[in-house]
Amino acid sequence: METNGYGLTSKNLDRLKFSGVDAFWLDIKAYDDRVHRRLTGCSNERILRLPQEIRKRGFVLEVLSLFIPGWVEGDQIEKIARILVDMDPQIPYTILAFFPEYQLKDVPSPSLKQMLGAYERVKSLGLMNVRLGNIGRFVRTAEEFELVKNLL
Repeated sequence: METNGYGLTSKNLDRLKFSGVDAFWLDIKAYDDRVHRRLTGCSNERILRLPQEIRKRGFVLEVLSLFIPGWVEGDQIEKIARILVDMDPQIPYTILAFFPEYQLKDVPSPSLKQMLGAYERVKSLGLMNVRLGNIGRFVRTAEEFELVKNLL
């Protein structure tokens, strides 16, 4: 189940487990609560505890975060990754490149350097299954594609 985690209370997690749901793809928007509130209108206090709650119930967990220049950059992505590596360094984590839409249409996509920097920060923590997504937003040339392909 893909989710931003907002409605995943303990009671709802138990109900979902009973109903046969076995996995979550959890989108953690930001580590910093102020940034999260500006992006979503709600606090992330409970959402940051969800990876533990989800795994405690035996669900498969994958986490993703969107790299949004000026909003959610390497420092926040690293803090989210720390939560995961402290639980289990095998948890898959995907860093997605933001692309301008809707209310953030004036925010650019991250650069190749920014995305690779975030990737390296997360890998240096010991998280083993790190991926980059939306590569068409930050890889512009065949040479850049080869660089990313060989690095990852």
